Amino acid sequence: MIGNLGRIVAPVGLFALIACGGASEEVLILHTADAYGYFDDCGCRADSTGGLAKRAWVVDSLRRESDRPILLVDAGDFTGGESAYGAALGRVMVDAMELMEYDAFTLGEWDFNQGPAYVREIVDGNPVAWVHTNYDVVGLEDLGSETLVVEKGGRRIGLLGLFNPTILLNPAMRDSVVVEEDIVASASRGVADLREQGVDAIVVLSHLSYKGDRALAQLVPGIDVIVSGHGGKTLQTPEQANPGTWIVASGDLGRFLGTARVEFDEGEDGEAVVASVEGGLIGMDPSIPNDPRLDPLFAAYEEEQKALMQRELESMQAPGAVLPEESGEDGTIRLNSPQS
Repeated sequence: MIGNLGRIVAPVGLFALIACGGASEEVLILHTADAYGYFDDCGCRADSTGGLAKRAWVVDSLRRESDRPILLVDAGDFTGGESAYGAALGRVMVDAMELMEYDAFTLGEWDFNQGPAYVREIVDGNPVAWVHTNYDVVGLEDLGSETLVVEKGGRRIGLLGLFNPTILLNPAMRDSVVVEEDIVASASRGVADLREQGVDAIVVLSHLSYKGDRALAQLVPGIDVIVSGHGGKTLQTPEQANPGTWIVASGDLGRFLGTARVEFDEGEDGEAVVASVEGGLIGMDPSIPNDPRLDPLFAAYEEEQKALMQRELESMQAPGAVLPEESGEDGTIRLNSPQS
């Protein structure tokens, strides 16, 4: 059913595999990271997979087919680049995450590219929770949460969001993002806070990189799952980096949706403990249908893209020059998505 990277060959069969058995003692984590504003396929020369509408279709199907409660999260860098096109792409991604009913995200450096006002646009009033444990954005301290607890099927899942203090930020944000340099101290503080709140599992939305995630697993006890972001690392299956701590990584460009089935057991004191984490990757194969609910988002982006292109053409117009009225058979100005 599943290829060597967990890709869908027969989606119905994969959904059945995820849905079967033991649901009352498990939570299914669906995770993404490092999309960089790619709402279409990755554009790779070989094996071009991906697509936000396919992801939405898979998530919706899993919610209908799986008898496990689902936690849907992102580890950052979901928006576009530094240009106005990147900002428009970011708005598509944020609206799509809201439509897919993501539970939480943390931010990466790409999400900071447009400056503080854009970050406020992303997080203020967004029903998807922003969790930022070791960093703040000046002027936005009242938004988001340092730690977050989400209830899923009677289980209390604690969430942390970590940002790598060594990342060089865009000048527009360099003085606005305040990151605690001692990651171990901030993560340990967050773990202690969540344990006091009586959570059953702790999940870190990490923008530290895979290397940083492995160090985090070694240095901070009490973390159950690390969702890896920054660098596009892809792991076929959850990796137990330290006894009791698993790392999951879904790669970049929206090519995969990661799955992690968290199984619970009863500890010595009767409290819930994570017994195992299993899962893989669902590839956004071209055979997967597109969710039509996202069509209005793509249409809005196309209109904004045409307006941006028109402004660029006008800014380059020489005195007395005449702009082309149309381009393409349908009378529209075409521009490939700047997804790079």
